[in-house]
Amino acid sequence: MDSSFVIAVGTAVLIMMAVFIIIFVAYYQQKQVKQQLALKELQEQHRRELMAATFRGQEEERRRLAEDLHDGIGTMLSVTKMNLNQLERQLNGDSVRVSLQMQKTRSMLDETMTNVRRISRDLVPTTLERFGLLPALEELADRATDSELEIQLSCPETIEHLPPALDLMLYRIAQELVNNVIRHARARHVTIQLHCFEKEVRLSVLDDGVGFDFDAIMENKQGGLGLRNIESRLSVVNGHVTFDVAPGRGSHIHVQVQLHDEQPVNLLS
Repeated sequence: MDSSFVIAVGTAVLIMMAVFIIIFVAYYQQKQVKQQLALKELQEQHRRELMAATFRGQEEERRRLAEDLHDGIGTMLSVTKMNLNQLERQLNGDSVRVSLQMQKTRSMLDETMTNVRRISRDLVPTTLERFGLLPALEELADRATDSELEIQLSCPETIEHLPPALDLMLYRIAQELVNNVIRHARARHVTIQLHCFEKEVRLSVLDDGVGFDFDAIMENKQGGLGLRNIESRLSVVNGHVTFDVAPGRGSHIHVQVQLHDEQPVNLLS
């Protein structure tokens, strides 16, 4: 047999083997990449489910505390006030000092009952459940407005119907941001903006306060829990938050959530 033919056949076999090895390695690497992506997707899905379960637990605990406040402490305060009124009638104004003490005690009871109702509403926003996000945000703005701080709601008269879980998440974020302004910003004016687009909902909270150093806050493990909580809530629904903040000027915080056809992760039950 011609040696050149043997060499040609051998070369062809080696080339085929090399091509086969290259194809096999490429296939194996592609398969590995797909497996890694699938594993990351499973891990991300598991993380989102854990976060959603955490927030469901928080809402259930808030509801339990609100019921205890309303049915337990609220009822006891009402009964105490009734007993105080009855006692005052029995004394029939025996002395001015006793009458003044009764009035002072009644005033303290009224203030405590008001605080109990306020805390109960903060724990479980009944307006949100009954009437929707816009009325709940209006109530939030009205309750937080006082002689030193004005809070306005800027949004269309009607908005697209959102899933209840998304309504609750947006309300909790707005509540957290407004509370932060009240506690830290020393602002005079706050605007809550809410806009719904075809595939996106945007929530913004703008204030004219003293601002803050975002990086310093996030690096401090003792602080920034509320901001981290907002990011955690948004991660469950693939949302995004932008902090346009700096020391010495007002803060502009923008939240964006994409609206999809599929059902969002349930944060309620």
